[in-house]
Amino acid sequence: MNNVARSICALLLLLGTGTMATAQSFEGTIEFTKTTGPVVTNYKYFVKGEHIRIEEINARGDAQGIMLVDTRDRTVTALSPDRKLYLDVPNMRLPKEVNVEVKKTGEIKELAGYKCEKWVVKSASEDRNITYWVAADKFDFFMPMLETLNRKDEQAVFFLEIPDAAGVFPMLGVEQKLDGSEVSKLQVTRIAKSVQKPALFEIPADFNKFERN
Repeated sequence: MNNVARSICALLLLLGTGTMATAQSFEGTIEFTKTTGPVVTNYKYFVKGEHIRIEEINARGDAQGIMLVDTRDRTVTALSPDRKLYLDVPNMRLPKEVNVEVKKTGEIKELAGYKCEKWVVKSASEDRNITYWVAADKFDFFMPMLETLNRKDEQAVFFLEIPDAAGVFPMLGVEQKLDGSEVSKLQVTRIAKSVQKPALFEIPADFNKFERN
């Protein structure tokens, strides 16, 4: 094989590797804030395949509450770092049904290093209008995570009603009443792709199960 052929083979191999890497689902961390009125809460997602670790961060920068989400088994486990306890979180709540209008505007702006498209979801019966700025980077964990958590807050409920939303993540979500007054805001402050250690998604060996009396 001559030098030109070697160079072509090396280039094809590099391109193939790059294509495979691009096709992989997002793995890494996402830091964001939730603002409800005057209250601002910091959160951090750790994402690895079908496993998500959600940390609520206190003012000192420590995790004061942790949830381990398994989207394959559809399970949620709560951890208390201070008390070294864990609790299986059953979810018997039926998914909330809402009637919404969805508009994907095509409007683009950059947030957290991503080009994001503006999606607007409106419900007259719920008196809500939510504007999401979404990025597409194979965020395949997000929709299954919302389904597993089955939360009742509008930001989650409305997003699940959006057709063809698999693989996107809202870098900014602003919830308003129809009169324009703001109810809540979720905003990504930092996002980083990185390999996550499997131990992050496991119950620590020195934690005890919380038993209800």
